[in-house]
Amino acid sequence: MRILAFLFVSALSVAAHAAPIESLKAAGQAGFTAAVEALPGLRLLPSLPRTMDEEPPSPFPVLEDPRLQFLGSSGEVGEIVARINLAAQLDKHRDLITKPLGASEWDISVAGDAAFKSYFATFQQGRKLVIAPIKELKALIGSGIDITIEPGLSYKFKVVINLFDPIRGSLLRMTPLDGTEGPYNQVKTGAILDALKAKSFVFSHEDIEYWTLYGTDVDPQTNQLAQTRSFLFMHQEGRQSKAWPIAEAQLPAGQPVAVSFGEARFILVRGASEELEIRRPK
Repeated sequence: MRILAFLFVSALSVAAHAAPIESLKAAGQAGFTAAVEALPGLRLLPSLPRTMDEEPPSPFPVLEDPRLQFLGSSGEVGEIVARINLAAQLDKHRDLITKPLGASEWDISVAGDAAFKSYFATFQQGRKLVIAPIKELKALIGSGIDITIEPGLSYKFKVVINLFDPIRGSLLRMTPLDGTEGPYNQVKTGAILDALKAKSFVFSHEDIEYWTLYGTDVDPQTNQLAQTRSFLFMHQEGRQSKAWPIAEAQLPAGQPVAVSFGEARFILVRGASEELEIRRPK
């Protein structure tokens, strides 16, 4: 360690007498590198290039097309993997997290339109439901999104990325805006994922776990609940997490529909009795 300290200080001293601050930095780094490389068994790993406009890692799953195919008959339908009670699952995630905003607590969640092109934040108190558009998910990990829930109650929602653990270690911060009297809140994305799994219908196939949400769509023209519903199937695998949206209208009652979730293939059969069967193909 004395050799390391001597070489590092010597490099700084020479640079300080010979060049401006840019050279000082370069020489200091060079001296440090040389000192470490001189120690037996130690090597520095090369640093990865990083540009100023590089986007931080996203904690959100990547949406993929589930590639639906209508089957002509039930002859290709295999054994049941899972069966979802749709009435029990509908909007079960509406109270995904509960936090005090302003003077009272609100159930906070998310919703989408039938095409999953538009996203919304939902705030619920009893029968009161407020739906606020989220123009772009990327804005959450950028400057944040300002949302007015009701007059005198506005918060900024912003995801602060933890570069070492972006999926579970990042923070969703809820900061009261000017004029709003209320607490500041924050929750880890890992806690949100745990809550999401608890609100989902969970099934497994070939050692791969899938989460299923079933919710009422939002009409992007009115920012109000629509008369349609959609499914969101998810597989959580860190930065390789994927999600597959399917509008309920794409699953006619009684009609077997083949879908692909990545490399996995399933057949979905929506029954007339508020039930969705997930089956293997034959």
